Amino acid sequence: MYNYSNYRTARSTEQSVEVIDLLVTQPSQQTFIERMQNLHLTAELDTKVIDASAADIKRLNVTLKLSISEEKELATEVLLLRHKFTELVWKTRPFNQAALTVIQNIYLFRNRKIFFDPNGPLYEQERREALDIFSSQKENLSLPLSKTFQHLIIARVWNRIISQCEPEDYTSDKFIELQTIVEHLNTIRNIYVLLTTGLVKKIVSQLGDIYKEGLSDEDACQIGSFGVARAAYRYHHSCGIRFSTYAANWIRKEVQRQSLNGRLIRISTHTIEQYSLAQKRDDTDQVTLYSEIIKRSSCIQEDTSDLGDWDVQSQPQTPSEQEAHIEDKELSHNIQALVNESLAPKESDIIKRRFGLPPYEGEPQSIISMSKIYGVTRSSIYQLESKALSTLKKALKASLVYN
Repeated sequence: MYNYSNYRTARSTEQSVEVIDLLVTQPSQQTFIERMQNLHLTAELDTKVIDASAADIKRLNVTLKLSISEEKELATEVLLLRHKFTELVWKTRPFNQAALTVIQNIYLFRNRKIFFDPNGPLYEQERREALDIFSSQKENLSLPLSKTFQHLIIARVWNRIISQCEPEDYTSDKFIELQTIVEHLNTIRNIYVLLTTGLVKKIVSQLGDIYKEGLSDEDACQIGSFGVARAAYRYHHSCGIRFSTYAANWIRKEVQRQSLNGRLIRISTHTIEQYSLAQKRDDTDQVTLYSEIIKRSSCIQEDTSDLGDWDVQSQPQTPSEQEAHIEDKELSHNIQALVNESLAPKESDIIKRRFGLPPYEGEPQSIISMSKIYGVTRSSIYQLESKALSTLKKALKASLVYN
């Protein structure tokens, strides 16, 4: 039975972390293995997935990789599921209206492709063609494979369908069929994530210290799995490269983006890129300039001073250093006050643990350790942290404007 409130909860959770292209579904009553077997994949791939999900394999840290034939099999299955989704939306009137609304607003997304066809028209011409196709429903005809929606269009159409459906619509045959397609897509996404854990760890280990500042390796790998999920929805072997090559860029971008956005004072990606280029060119002046910018962005300072055991030698000696030290302490105090005043108790506690704020002075705690403390999944802690940081940014901006 499909529950209307569950969808509302799922959508609000997705929006809190600004993940708009991961398909929202209700928790399945089936296990992951049962859902995987419903896809009717080859026996070899089924066995590999079962082995990879087994507890003893994880404990032994054995990494299972996808072969070329298995990548083609999964990519073909994803494309066929996307085509089924597009065709069902095309033939069903309520879903069709949701698709038309998304297509009409596609001009809001710069250079956004609508269909899978790489040789088809582009931009406004493609948009007009899509409007013509979805304005004329023909239930007895089939939609060409080249007119399959790109993944981001599917995600937006699906979210719009969920938002417009009434509670009784969730029990209709068409909606259940569409829901099943989405569940299959998410199952394949999870298969990709499961079989690329070694790839994620390798890419995370190659990232620079700037990106991993404030992130443990476990947290970075968890964030990297979102990149694998995004790649899994989009990959097709016709692009001419292996999935590992295609996913590597998504993993790297996801970890970099989240690590930069996780700072209370955000560093732009452009700054990091310029810093990396300056290092490659051995441009000392530019390296010094950008490293100072990056250093100043780490606005949470850990106050480990003990007034009962004052160490004169450790204090700033020059007037400018003393002034900077006072400013840092004042900023740290203001941030702690902002955390206490702006956030709910649970979010405040998570931020304090995450960044080592009082009363949790010392090493910042990882998402994994906090998930064990709260008895929830790592994803839940990650979502709460993202929501709390977003709230803090707004509160900090408002306080600066007010002052």
